[in-house]
Amino acid sequence: MSDHTESRPVNHSRAKERSILLGLILGILGLATGIIAAVIANSLTLESEILKNIGLVTAVFLSYLSIRKVNRGKTEGYNYGYGKLESVSGLIVAAVLVISLIIIIGHAVERFQHPVELHEGGLDLAIVFSAVALLSSVWLWWHDYHLSKEEYSPVLESLWRMYRFKTIASVLVIISLSLSAVFNDQPWASYIDPVGSIIIGLFIVQSIYNISTMSVYDLLDRALEESLQIVILRELAQYFDEYEAIHGIRSRRSGANVYVEIFLEFDGEKKMGDVQKVIDAIRTGLESKITSSEIVISPATAAVA
Repeated sequence: MSDHTESRPVNHSRAKERSILLGLILGILGLATGIIAAVIANSLTLESEILKNIGLVTAVFLSYLSIRKVNRGKTEGYNYGYGKLESVSGLIVAAVLVISLIIIIGHAVERFQHPVELHEGGLDLAIVFSAVALLSSVWLWWHDYHLSKEEYSPVLESLWRMYRFKTIASVLVIISLSLSAVFNDQPWASYIDPVGSIIIGLFIVQSIYNISTMSVYDLLDRALEESLQIVILRELAQYFDEYEAIHGIRSRRSGANVYVEIFLEFDGEKKMGDVQKVIDAIRTGLESKITSSEIVISPATAAVA
């Protein structure tokens, strides 16, 4: 294997770490400005955005710790690496978002029962801060999306989806605050803010579902998605005449890594050297087609449970 192909995963891991660190810094800055804007404007929608952002910053922080552990830690005691740390981080983030959702719903109900006027003087500043947060979210969404397409990563996959969600939420916040500013003299305007917070809450529900299901699937060692299963079967079909039967295929993810075990039966009259050539050819072909994969092909004479 060339030096270029060996260095590429390392370079990608460093790029992933730098990207997550940048997202963490921007997230903390956005959280600080959001708190200032929420206090000045007395906006429940902004408060909901802050609670959501606490979940996001927590997610990014845990993701950064996981990636840093993978990049710098020794894995002698963990033969499959620290990939599942990413999934555990996802479940913690989902738990934080559940708590945030409960708080948002409670405050929204209170505002519906006891409407509160927003502080008109703080709305303009709140809109400006929200616009800056929107631009930041769009850039991070675009950046992490393209980085995740270079090499699959549960962390980046979760983060670009969260930044997409944050972009939509920021748009809703700006619309809610703008409507509150325009119709501030109307008696029904006090309900715009809690309605906006409820809409953000619905997006949080979707985010909780997406993050938790992805994390649980990884922790439970769910088989690879159908598209990769087809890649495996196509590669095996190319060597159909070289083996007698397929006695099992096992696959799973661990973080960014893919592990596949294939059990093949060979003609008993074949020399081991010839069998090994077929195994090496199939393994090389699959590892070139499936990024960050480790393929193990074992001879077998019966179905593997």
